[in-house]
Amino acid sequence: MSVKFSLSKAGLEVYTTEPLKEVTETESSTDNTSTTDVSNNFTLENGETKQIDYVGELYSDSYEMDYTEISSNSSVSVPIRYVNLFFKGKKVALKKAWQNGPLNWEHMETAILGFVTEFTWNKDKANIKISGMDKLMEVNYTFEFTQTKRSEVVKQIIEASGLKAKVDVTGLVDEVIDFKTSSSSDSGSSDTPGIGSAKIDDLVAKWCSGKTSDLEKAKAIHAGLRDEVGIWYAYYYNSRYHTPEKCLENHKHLNCGDTAILTAACMKSGGLNAYIVLRCDSAHYFTVIEIGGTKYYSDLTWSEGQRSQRAFNDTWENNKCGNKYDLK
Repeated sequence: MSVKFSLSKAGLEVYTTEPLKEVTETESSTDNTSTTDVSNNFTLENGETKQIDYVGELYSDSYEMDYTEISSNSSVSVPIRYVNLFFKGKKVALKKAWQNGPLNWEHMETAILGFVTEFTWNKDKANIKISGMDKLMEVNYTFEFTQTKRSEVVKQIIEASGLKAKVDVTGLVDEVIDFKTSSSSDSGSSDTPGIGSAKIDDLVAKWCSGKTSDLEKAKAIHAGLRDEVGIWYAYYYNSRYHTPEKCLENHKHLNCGDTAILTAACMKSGGLNAYIVLRCDSAHYFTVIEIGGTKYYSDLTWSEGQRSQRAFNDTWENNKCGNKYDLK
């Protein structure tokens, strides 16, 4: 096993996990299960970590930021002597440091946590592509439960993705139900706005009440988030909360990625065509709303530790170019 040592700005943590087994819908427990990616013919190793190897010598590293780390990708080259640490499906974290001065592994932040999806080598280096944890979600599972508690249904579905689940049902009715998954294509479409989050949908419905145009709705949603909810900026980097509901719950501690997730979700809840944009020249995210062929902007990020005061259609430094990301 390689050891931790002082390093410069980037390194890899390479995880060795215990042997995993394939999930089937008939198993009663899914502890420490694997996720098999049939299309790429390898297994994503996502069981309990038994050992971590540390690679602090990188010839190069680059990564594409998404609005959440879970969807990011990275390309890394390391000296050939580390070649035996890697194979397709291996769980890996790219660690980065943003400060100067002497560093150790405890100072590093995770830029990407994911799996090796491409692996090549030549006489002096190994080339590795790392894909984010959303690789787990590419596998289709079918679940069917008969007379099973809701908490157990939720727990088994979460653990089927190789994640640990602790379901707290305090204050909830944990009744026994029958449950069966179905394809999204089985459900009919609806023209009714909403994203399925009752709290967000209720807020948006209140803000949009009496508004007769999409532009009025977009302005009202922006104002509602800014003035009623209150968006506070904290913690530079990609999203920490990943879902609109969690972003709303933690509205006093959001970064630009969190804010864009929440804003885009609220705009979609109002029936608007909205998506997230990553700015061309920096790791800054904001929301675009397209109405009648015209783009409008909502950027509720503000200064560190302060509540947003930004007007509708204004963005940080007034830079409005970027790459589009839609909510998943």
